[in-house]
Amino acid sequence: MTTFFCPSCWAEIGEREDPCPRCGCQVAERLDGASYTERLIAALSHPEPETPLRAATILGMRRDHDAVFHLVRTAESTKDPYLAMACLEALARIGGRAAWEAVRTRCQDPRVLVSRRAQELLAGFGGGGADASDEAE
Repeated sequence: MTTFFCPSCWAEIGEREDPCPRCGCQVAERLDGASYTERLIAALSHPEPETPLRAATILGMRRDHDAVFHLVRTAESTKDPYLAMACLEALARIGGRAAWEAVRTRCQDPRVLVSRRAQELLAGFGGGGADASDEAE
């Protein structure tokens, strides 16, 4: 059986429940008006642990500059080191000054896995210097 979640409060809801009984969100209206990028950004805070990882990965693959702020915020605030690393990898794929600055900042992360991954990304991408994607910011 498929589990459905409110796109606003992430409460588990029935497939046809609208509005959300917990927060009153108009589920269909919210989903119909959201772009794919907006849905992926919202999924960064999903309670099911695999969903934010997938969302970060897809945002990176799409190289979507609109997601940079949200990926940075998620990398900084999450307690999950694997989600933080997925956000860093997405930021490295997206590129640009803000993305690379966030990766550099995570080199000082107290979580060893996260700080090592940030260092690897910087080394692997030539230090994250300015590139053509800077113009998109």
